[in-house]
Amino acid sequence: MSTRDDPGLHWDRWPNAGTREEYRRLRLIEEAYDAHTIPQLERLDPRPGWRCLEIGAGAGSIARWLAGRVGAANVVATELKTEFLAPIEEQGIRVVQHDVTVDAPVGTAFDLIHARLVLEHLPARDDVMARLASWLAPGGWLVLEECSFFPPMAADPVFRRVEEALMKLLAASVGTDLTWGRTFPLPFERAGLTDTDAVVSSPVLRGGSTFAEVLEVLLVAAAPGLVASGMVTSDDVDGAVTMLRDDHAMVDYSILGIIGRGRRGA
Repeated sequence: MSTRDDPGLHWDRWPNAGTREEYRRLRLIEEAYDAHTIPQLERLDPRPGWRCLEIGAGAGSIARWLAGRVGAANVVATELKTEFLAPIEEQGIRVVQHDVTVDAPVGTAFDLIHARLVLEHLPARDDVMARLASWLAPGGWLVLEECSFFPPMAADPVFRRVEEALMKLLAASVGTDLTWGRTFPLPFERAGLTDTDAVVSSPVLRGGSTFAEVLEVLLVAAAPGLVASGMVTSDDVDGAVTMLRDDHAMVDYSILGIIGRGRRGA
């Protein structure tokens, strides 16, 4: 997830990038989010023969689902690191190592392009949206899912502080904007797309849930940077992790998933 503007901002700078712990996080994201992603894709009724592109395919679950609808040969799955995608490549899906911010298109005239929790981490996200829109076939759909943090809604003051600190650390080290999704569907319209729409669809952050485990993995990796920043203490981070592990300690709505879509004109 590099950027032309600042090559130092890149997901590879994030702790655990490319490790088995990162693979675990990606699998947890699938478990937490697929039940919200798939119904939104089903609304578009992808059919056999559709050409589909999955940007930042993670561990591959959505590319696999698309293959079941349109045929494996019609699906392209991209990632910065592709080693986690070997199983879907064996199923006939085309897997490409690709940086969506700078690399040449892996194809054009796609009927559906989807990315989940990708563009929020790209400082050049508006430019990337324009690129993706240009890769669509006439009538093709772009669907993006982003995570939006809203710390003032956090149920616990310690969790609020940690959430605010995590947002700032991600912004400084990766280039992430965890408020961008709240502007949907306006970025789709700026990219020239029509029939735009956006919905809030995400799991509830409940202690002990898979979604909470996703956040816990992220916090544990970020903990040294969070404490070193002086924005929070190690006790704050430990307290947030404890809440995330306890299904009696937390129900929180300060982290929401937002799914936007838009269509290229005929």
